[in-house]
Amino acid sequence: DMGVPVANIMYRHSDALSRGDGGIYGIMADAWEAISDMVAAGPSGKKGVSSILLSAPGFDDDFALWAGPVFAMLEAGVSAIQAEEIIGVVCFHPKYVVPDGKSWPGFGHMHSLPRLKNWYNQYSSSSAEPTTQLEDDEIAAGGAFQRRTPHAVINVLRAEQLEAAEGRRSTGELYERNIRVLMGKEGGVGLEKLTNDLRLEQQI
Repeated sequence: DMGVPVANIMYRHSDALSRGDGGIYGIMADAWEAISDMVAAGPSGKKGVSSILLSAPGFDDDFALWAGPVFAMLEAGVSAIQAEEIIGVVCFHPKYVVPDGKSWPGFGHMHSLPRLKNWYNQYSSSSAEPTTQLEDDEIAAGGAFQRRTPHAVINVLRAEQLEAAEGRRSTGELYERNIRVLMGKEGGVGLEKLTNDLRLEQQI
């Protein structure tokens, strides 16, 4: 129990394409229409909406565009209408790559590799179970697969729900555990299976 009210998830689909006329306009229009509907529905009750999952397969092959300009424009829009206290946007993509920490990627992205590495080293060393330490590329893969989805996705969450959840969890421990479950050498899922399962999901 994270103290977050239970409500519906809104599933939306965008036909916008990363290449060609109107692609960026199309995804922006679809995203803001969904956000408007979410806010109007309220955060709880039978018709309430807690979050949005907006799928945009037309951007599956262009992670740089999706993670860069598309999300920068979404974040700028949220800031321009002073909606930071209402919503937050989170980036998912089938080719997601963890930020290298050399520059700030913006809100809505996975923590950088240096931060994930620090958390992993801190909490894995204090674990009751003996583990074989992961290399940097394995930690990066463990972070990336927490944001890899079959298609490009905009996840919109309510700010108050994010705040409530963050206040009740240890962020570093959570990410260390997730990385260990995904990539750990003792019982982890493993990169090959993660990659194959993602490929199979994309074919559905």
